[in-house]
Amino acid sequence: MKDKAAVNLVAIIILALIGGLVKIYGGIYYSSKSLFVDALTSFANIVALIFTVYFYKLSISPPDIDHPYGHHRLGIGGIIASIAAYSFVAGVSSIELIYSTKYTVQLQAVYYAIAGFIIYSITILLAIRIGSIFRTYGAFTVSELIESIIVILASLGGALYYYLIDYVGAIILTLYIFYEIMVSTREILSITSDKAPPYEILTSIRELFEKNQFTIQDMKIRTIHPGKYHGVFEVRSLDSKNYEEIWKRIENIKRTLLEKYGVESVIEVIPNTNRNKFYKN
Repeated sequence: MKDKAAVNLVAIIILALIGGLVKIYGGIYYSSKSLFVDALTSFANIVALIFTVYFYKLSISPPDIDHPYGHHRLGIGGIIASIAAYSFVAGVSSIELIYSTKYTVQLQAVYYAIAGFIIYSITILLAIRIGSIFRTYGAFTVSELIESIIVILASLGGALYYYLIDYVGAIILTLYIFYEIMVSTREILSITSDKAPPYEILTSIRELFEKNQFTIQDMKIRTIHPGKYHGVFEVRSLDSKNYEEIWKRIENIKRTLLEKYGVESVIEVIPNTNRNKFYKN
């Protein structure tokens, strides 16, 4: 299965490179600004893919002394690399459009735009087959298809009617790149802000403790990575002073938290008297 994924990954990189070369040739030699901007995003797409794979491999490394909760957040490196690559493209595209003069779009540019659309359609299908590790990369790759559709229409209008149609298409693509950068930046902030899990998970966790005859006095859960959490719980046993029985129920809760909700937990049990806490796990 891993070999198949590796073959698909190599195919994606090759197809992305071919798609970028096709677009940049058509954009430069047939004078389409929209196709040129689309070509730049294709090369940024390749950079994003390479770094996404690299940081994904780092993120699945087992916990160590320096990373006791695992390396999950290293996966953010792929998002950062994507933002950096597309920010560069956004800057180059903006300069190109600002200093652009009147030009003539040739009809051949449309053919290259269509070829690029077909190539990236195949690329996305292969990325889907590899799996969910390419979520951020996939978002940018889907944008390639959206851009290709805009480019086909813009370059066609520029060739048949007036170059400004193509120019406006290039502006739309550039603005869309800025939008994607903003969305990915928000994703990084969300992951690194120690945000609590969704309300539905919190509610289910409370119900889990109540089912095992505990009331939660205090609960702090933070997101390490989407689907991975760390929680500290302070609870009180309702029906038993048998420490061995409490231990078994706590161990059952800890196992359920990890397997069902992805929560690594520390649980403190408060006795039903005013004495000091007698259990911590």
